[in-house]
Formats: sequence, C-alpha cells, structure tokens
Amino acid sequence: MRVRRVSDDVPPAVRFLPILLANLIPLVGVLVYGWEPSTLVVIYALEVILAFPLAAVKALFAGQPPQAEELETDEDEGDSSVIDVGNTDLARKHGSVSVVSWLPPVYPRNLPFIGAILFVTVWVVLFVVGALSEVAAEDALAQPVVWLSVAGLLLGQGLETWHEYLRGGRYETTSPYAVIETPARQGFFLMIALLFVAEAGGIAVLATFVAVKLLVDWSAFRATHGGGGRLTGWLAGPENEEEREGPEQPRIPDADPDARFETHTRTVALTAVFHTLVKPAPFYAGMVVLAWFVTLAVLGGSGGFALLLSVGISLAAFVALVAFLVAKTAERVFEYAALEYRRYDDRLVAYDAWVEEPQWSVPCNEIRDVTVVGDRLPDRVFGTRTLEAKLGWGDEETMRELGPVEDAPAFVEAFDLAVRATELDLPAVDRRVAAIAVTPIAGVPVAVAAFVVGLLPVISAIQFVVFGLPAVVFGLYGIWQQAYPDTG
Repeated sequence: MRVRRVSDDVPPAVRFLPILLANLIPLVGVLVYGWEPSTLVVIYALEVILAFPLAAVKALFAGQPPQAEELETDEDEGDSSVIDVGNTDLARKHGSVSVVSWLPPVYPRNLPFIGAILFVTVWVVLFVVGALSEVAAEDALAQPVVWLSVAGLLLGQGLETWHEYLRGGRYETTSPYAVIETPARQGFFLMIALLFVAEAGGIAVLATFVAVKLLVDWSAFRATHGGGGRLTGWLAGPENEEEREGPEQPRIPDADPDARFETHTRTVALTAVFHTLVKPAPFYAGMVVLAWFVTLAVLGGSGGFALLLSVGISLAAFVALVAFLVAKTAERVFEYAALEYRRYDDRLVAYDAWVEEPQWSVPCNEIRDVTVVGDRLPDRVFGTRTLEAKLGWGDEETMRELGPVEDAPAFVEAFDLAVRATELDLPAVDRRVAAIAVTPIAGVPVAVAAFVVGLLPVISAIQFVVFGLPAVVFGLYGIWQQAYPDTG
C-alpha cells in the first residue's frame, strides 16, 4: 500500500530545523550556561552509539531489495562499504509481512542487515569508550542534562524518521543496505572527530566538532533529498532508486500443486539454535564481554551513580548479546521454517507460506548430485531428513538444502530425486566420540560458580571468554563432527 508523502512544498531547510536545533542545544549549554566541555563530548558519543539501534529498526521496513553487489564479500566490488553482510540466501527472499496496519510491512530479507549492524555496534562502543577515557565521562553521565540533550538529539532523528521515512514513504525507495551503511559511514566520520576532540579538549575544538557534526547531518540530509557533492554523497550512503530490480520471482500456476511437502518447523528451529551457538555466538560473546569490561573500566567508579551506571552497562551488554543471537537464529528460521516444496508439472517450486510468495523454482530434471545431510542432530531427534542438491546449469548452478522433511521417501519419489531408499537411513553416531565432545560442557556450571564466589579472577574469566571460548567451542565441535559416520 502506497502511503502519503510529505509535501514537496516544504523547503528542505524547514525539514532540517528539528535536527539543527537539537544539535545546537549542547553547544549553547557549554557557551552560555557553563557546562563542562566533556559533557558535550559524552552527549555526541552517546548519539553516535544510539544511532545504530535506530538504523536497525529502520532497516526492517526498507522496501527495496538489496542488489547483488551489496551482498558480495569480494573486497574489489562495492563502493567503499563499511558494513559487510555476506552473501546470504535470506537476503534474496521475496515477500513481506504486515505486523500492524499503521506501519509499513516488514521484510524478512532484511534480517541479515540487522545482524550485521548489531555486530558493528560493539566495535563502535569500543572505539567510543576509548575516546571517552580521555575525558571525565563518569561526571558527565551523572548530569541529568546529558540525558535530556541525548533525548533531544534522538527526538530530532525520531521525528525525521517518522515523518520522512515512514509517513513520507522514503522507505519504499530505500534498501536495507543503504539504511545501515549510511549511519555506519557517518559514525566512522564522527568518531574520528570525536577522538580528536577528546584528545585536544577546549571549547574552540568542541565548537569545531559541533560544526562538523552539523555539516555531516546537513550534507546527508541534502544528499538524501537531492544535491550534494562527493563527500556528501559518500556520507549519505548508497543511492536510493524509485525502482530496483531484485531477484526474478518465479511464477506458479493457479492450479493446485501435484505434490506438496512442508519443512519441519521444530527441526528448523533447533538447527538454527545449534548453528548460532556453535558459529557466531562464541565470537560475538567475546566481543560483548570485552566491550562491557572496557566500558566499566573507563566509566566505573564508586558511589551510588557509579553502581547504577555499572548495572545499566551490564544490562545493555546482555541485551546486545541476546539481540544478536536472536537475530542470527531468526535468520535461519525465516529462511527455512515456512518453506513448502511444491511440484507443478515438471518443476519444483519453493513456496514461503508466511509471506505467501514463491521463492525459487527449478526443473526436476536439473536436480542432481543429491546427498543426505548426515551430521544434523535435529534430524535424528525428530526423525526428519535434510537433503543437499545441485540445482540448475551454467551460471544458474547453485547448491541448496532441501528440507528438513518428515516423509523423506515420499519426498524423494515425488520430485524424482536420485536417492536410494537405503541412503535415507542414517547410521548411529559413535557415542564414545560424542561423549568426549560433550563432557567438557559439564564444567561450565562449575566455572560460573567459581566466578560468582570469587575463586576465578575476573581478568582470567574475561580472557577465557574473549580468547579461549571460540577455540574451545570449535575444537569440541570438530570432535563432535567426527562422531557422525560418513554418509557420502
């Protein structure tokens, strides 16, 4: 549904006025009311950090599909990207879901971009906290005026987001890559200035920083609404287009399919949890713990406010960790949980029942090199099967997972897959090897108890989580994989 756009009769300068006033409030406080210069540094540092969660929310509604170059991992391609989301099938998913009537639809394909910006946010926190180590950040944070100023800055951005992005319809011409890349570039530019201000100090330098901040906001605003030069174009992020060609969406007949098989939701969910805990979780947990420790070391202290600040920082770190793990788990769930494999004549069509759109299709005679995935514990738990196959020819050739499905023999027969019935029977795992991989997990409660009662030093615990946990998890995972018999 097309939403009403903001009138073009309103001059850009008037639209920018809330952001201008919000930026001038802290500077007026320093020049007129005698605020400490460090107060202004902390205000803008908090704004840089809080801009990323706002971008994550905006990315959910971005209506334009990401282009192929925005998903490539090759450093030679793209346009000086700050954020890399990798090359994921979910980012190519068709369709959207309407959550409430007064908001635009949400696109599942945008989830990988949200996970990427949450990952970058932790690095930004480390960088900003390093800059704040040069100023009296704790004293500034204890002042209510700091939080009122931050609220004013965020209010200006929030009003712009509501009126221009959501009510104005700009989300329709924006890709999720553009949404998260823009604050990343602006944040990178401002962090350089923030570091310089924190090192140099002084009202004159702070005034210069405010001017730079206003230049960044104004340049990005003008570039978004037309105009601007090379620098403003880079700060504004990738260009938005009225119409972008996404991946070609397959068409399906109006008739009922000849065969239909749903993926097993519980198997998909459990697989997603295991995948997240084994791969991204150890690295991200280490980053969050490191950011949490550095932040407490720089901003911590004694007294009532210091205790409140420590609790707030710890809670924010925990929320960041949970949000990232939920986002990474949701990516796989949204990619596979609602899929239906349908046969129309001689074609296999993957149809997403949640967004009610076909995702991809392939002639059945182009499905080859089909193998059973034998190293998925959820398949063994729920009695399902996941297949892997090569689809298409030439430039269209790709490897895809098919499933997990409950009735694997019927699935194989319905789509004429070259898999023998005996190959669908998974041999039992080697329990001795599996026990070797699982037994060390029993030491986790012991280590946590030792940390709580003070037997395990804080520094040692942090060093293990940051540096040792990823190595241990991958080592145990490698041993666990050896417990599965070869099904190839």
